[in-house]
This record gives sequence, C-alpha cells and structure tokens, in this order.
Amino acid sequence: MKKAFALAAVAAMTAASAAPALAGPYVGGKAVIKGTDEDYSKSELELRVGYGTKIGSLKPYIEVGPNWEMKDGVDEASTSKTLEIGTKIKMTDNLGGKIKAEYTLPDDGDADVDWKYEASIGYDF
Repeated sequence: MKKAFALAAVAAMTAASAAPALAGPYVGGKAVIKGTDEDYSKSELELRVGYGTKIGSLKPYIEVGPNWEMKDGVDEASTSKTLEIGTKIKMTDNLGGKIKAEYTLPDDGDADVDWKYEASIGYDF
C-alpha cells in the first residue's frame, strides 16, 4: 500500500511540477521513494506554493507548503510545514548559482525546527 501511495504521488507530481518560467505565483512539488537494495525504507511528498520574480541577474523566490513522510513499518505519515527562501544568480552567460535557506517545522508541537542552508554553482558548456 505504501509503495502504491508513493508511486501515485510520483505520477501526480510529474504532471503538476513545472518550474516557473516567468515571474509570479507558481505551484510545484516533489515525491521521493528511498530504500537500500530491495528494501523500501520511506517515501516523502512535498507540495509548494511560491512566488518568484526577476531583479537584474537575480531570480529571488519564496515557497511554503506541507510535507508528508511515511516510513516503513509505521502506520501513519508524519507531517510538517516548510518555508524556503532563495535566489538563482546568473553571473555570466554560462555561469550561474543558487542560494537558499529552508526551515521545516514538524506538526508535532514539541519538535525542533529543522533548517538547511544550501549554495550551488554550475557552468553550462
């Protein structure tokens, strides 16, 4: 059942997860299924509503949305809410980067806020 839920989520997200081409509001998401060898360990589903714009060589954005995680052997999914703020940066015609901060608050009121800061750079040939 969990695998079927995860596969259905992947199919739904594939249809609905287009990145914004122009400035303005957008909707997206991601589904992940994880395991080792033949053993399934968990599935994750995240949905986002966001807003992006372009300011010179920067493309700042903000996203917010719910997350679900279903671990193997657990009968109920854990849920959380995430806020992501970041920007894509075009440095040259071929060189670009991305910087983002992500904060996740589990729906369990006693849980700590998880955070992640990420920076990446890429060169297109």
